[in-house]
Amino acid sequence: MQAIDQNLFKLKDLEQPVPVDAESPFKIRELFFSITDPKSHIQFANDVFIRISKYEQEEIIGQLHKVIRHPDMPRSVFHVFWEYLLANKPVAAYVKNMAKDGSYYWVMALAFPCKGGYLSIRLKPSSPLFHKVKDIYASTLAHEKEAEKLTGKRKAMLSGKESLLTSLQKEGFADYQEFMWNALQAEMSHREQQIQSLMVTSRKEVDVPPALLELETVLSELVLSLEKLKTLHGGLMSHSDYILNLARSILLLSLNAQIGSAKLDGEDLSLSVVAEKMGEQSVDGEEKLIRMKRSIQEFSELIGTLNFDIISSKLQVEMTIDFIKELRSKKNHEFYSFITPDETQELLFDAFLPNMDRIVTGLGKVSGSMQDLLSGVKTIERFLMVLRFIHITGKVEVARMNDSQNSFSTTFQELVTEIETAESHLTELENVVLENKDTVSIYLKLQQRIKKLSEELNFNR
Repeated sequence: MQAIDQNLFKLKDLEQPVPVDAESPFKIRELFFSITDPKSHIQFANDVFIRISKYEQEEIIGQLHKVIRHPDMPRSVFHVFWEYLLANKPVAAYVKNMAKDGSYYWVMALAFPCKGGYLSIRLKPSSPLFHKVKDIYASTLAHEKEAEKLTGKRKAMLSGKESLLTSLQKEGFADYQEFMWNALQAEMSHREQQIQSLMVTSRKEVDVPPALLELETVLSELVLSLEKLKTLHGGLMSHSDYILNLARSILLLSLNAQIGSAKLDGEDLSLSVVAEKMGEQSVDGEEKLIRMKRSIQEFSELIGTLNFDIISSKLQVEMTIDFIKELRSKKNHEFYSFITPDETQELLFDAFLPNMDRIVTGLGKVSGSMQDLLSGVKTIERFLMVLRFIHITGKVEVARMNDSQNSFSTTFQELVTEIETAESHLTELENVVLENKDTVSIYLKLQQRIKKLSEELNFNR
């Protein structure tokens, strides 16, 4: 099998297909991929890609990737897509493509910078989130078309991007990256569950390195465990904003108490001392609470990055196995591409092997981060105990005062309300972490297996 000399290959002017309301189907188990140069000219496309796009290899190799773009796709989605790639970052997006005969096919596309261009892997979307996204894309496209009448294509595309992000925020995603992580996790979990329910048999008959097959199995286990990690993430984030609000609330109550104490007579200096202590504790407490919020945010980012690395690696490993199988079935057939099969296989290995170190490191960090969170909970619990003591002392002093000083009573009552609410949040937060401790032990076992398998694959290359 020889790669085609790009200098001798003449690109064809393909007729633009007319969209039709018919799907170009493929199975949940199937993956397809392409490799492009930096300007998005297709250098390689695997058999599944060719079959679903309905182009011949000699027609599509060398064409810009937009040859399969469907007019139902908002331009703003591709703008976001390329922002990531040009920043040398991997990216995922739902994409509606168009085959040569005008039929359509939806994919979850995952693209990575690679040597000489970009590698893109697609899977069949099937999660509940996918159906919401189709509606979001329709409204975004309508927004772009209306804006284009007034501002031109580029400004309409940027306006469409804002509309897209606003729609995603309404669905509960802070930004595109959070949406991307969640969408990829939802699609892969749904896909793995469906594949398992179909009882897909092992591919041991394929001439594939055993370590590669075992690595795929380990990554499958991790993908299925990501639902627990998502639950943990959601539980932590539900308390994150409250923690920062608590810090602000206690500072405000402290400030009110100190302002009130400044108006007291000299005989009421004991209450001034209470207000001063409350102020000192609120400043110290704010630092502890902000540190706790930061720990939750850092853990959230770790989970997101680990989630993305695990899923993308699982797809890359699976795609590599499929490609090896494809090569074995085409030994005596002509191979149309601008890069050789060996180069293609090398690019696939290069895509996932560097991720293994990050996954191993990330899995190890999960345990440490959870311990830090539990330690932070205990620190804040001690801080709240001090506030309770201040509250009791304050109530005793307020009881000696006349009715004109009722504002202090109100302040200390608000303080105990905040303390009780905070203790409830901390209990829930601690339970979220403790309920997921078994996940940590699973991760540590899988961490060692991944490390061993990646070392073996690197050694045998």
